[in-house]
Amino acid sequence: MFSWFSFLSSSKTAEEPHHFGRFISYKKTAQQQDFYQESKKAFLEQRYIEGYENYFKYLRFYHNQEDLGNITFSRDATTLEFKILQGSAIIKGNITQRRLVATVNIAHTVSDNIAVMRRLLEKNYMYTYSSFFLEAETLRAKIYFDNVSLSPQKVFFPLREIAINSDKEKELLLDEFNDLDPIELDHIEAMDTHLKDTKLRFFREWIDKTEQKVSLLPTLEQSGAIAFVWLGLLLRIDYFVTPRGKLGYDIYEAIQEYYLDDNKLIEEKNDALQKATLKLKELDTQKLSKSLYSVKQTFDIFTVNNLDEIRAFVEETLGKIIWYKEHKYEEIILTIYEYLGLYMLYNFGMNDCMRELVQFNVRLHNTDLHSALGMQSPYKSESKLDSSYVSKEVKKTLHSYHKLYPYLHDFTEGLNYESLEKFHHSYFNALKSLNFSEL
Repeated sequence: MFSWFSFLSSSKTAEEPHHFGRFISYKKTAQQQDFYQESKKAFLEQRYIEGYENYFKYLRFYHNQEDLGNITFSRDATTLEFKILQGSAIIKGNITQRRLVATVNIAHTVSDNIAVMRRLLEKNYMYTYSSFFLEAETLRAKIYFDNVSLSPQKVFFPLREIAINSDKEKELLLDEFNDLDPIELDHIEAMDTHLKDTKLRFFREWIDKTEQKVSLLPTLEQSGAIAFVWLGLLLRIDYFVTPRGKLGYDIYEAIQEYYLDDNKLIEEKNDALQKATLKLKELDTQKLSKSLYSVKQTFDIFTVNNLDEIRAFVEETLGKIIWYKEHKYEEIILTIYEYLGLYMLYNFGMNDCMRELVQFNVRLHNTDLHSALGMQSPYKSESKLDSSYVSKEVKKTLHSYHKLYPYLHDFTEGLNYESLEKFHHSYFNALKSLNFSEL
């Protein structure tokens, strides 16, 4: 049976902050924004090789001025060769003045696998720019298009589609079909041992504590509260543990199934969430461990949502919290605040500033995990936040984005530290009132 372990390279020892979640957190520099403008100009003037070169410089990610290697390329007078990393997938392409062609190697197959081919054929009908195909016993994905009338905005979509979908299908196919042989996985890095062990430990602890918490809630009276507990657990696992491959997809399906408009009773949906969680609990450590590894991404899986949509969700959820408070269900309120932040990180493509502020709030609910990873606690005592520390961290985030969003206001003076409930309520009320206008 295929194992990811044999393809994992040694983890890096560079000191980097722990990254949680499935989104990309590296910011573009001012120079990269200039590369993007140069790319637009070159495309407009039909200097396509130069346009792509500047666009790929824009797509690169850096940490402490070090190129992270998510995209590499070389060019001469007539062609440009490039390689883009997206999780398990490597997108390799060739560009001329006339066209771009790119492929991804998915897996080797030595026999006609009808199930695999049917599945990939169905996927081809779903995609706009890319398609899967079989060539010389190798499953591949490809894109091909002419450069005429293109721009960086238009190039983004086909490259993103083949990158994200190839990464996803490559992992799922190799997990599900034992007769497929892996290909091009040497770029995947092993996760830091301490980080992996910490994730595995909290994964087990969270499930046990959630089961205990649900057992103390009246099933009929608080079916809505129980839903928040199960969903909050799955969202927390997805954000902090972030398993890849089939296990990550199973979590995704369990969450998506709950939100389906299928006329099922909430009790039925809760049962489905519980079964999905118990399935996770039954996983042996080796199977779980092999789904935890480090990847490099070039394209974010999230598309940016309208701020009004995000604010409406926050407003709606705060309204539900008020209802639970008025009906004396205090034991569920902090759980819903955590769910609110985790759902925003899971479901919405937010600007970097909003996302960092939401991440900080989620951290306040999970200080035990962060402490195990050596991070400073934002609490003075078990239930008392360190207001000076919280204020400093929020101010630091707001200040780092003030040049981009000149109308951002410092909301730290309006935060209520009388209780954790009041703090979170004041925090999210402040978030939905922030002005992210760039003009």
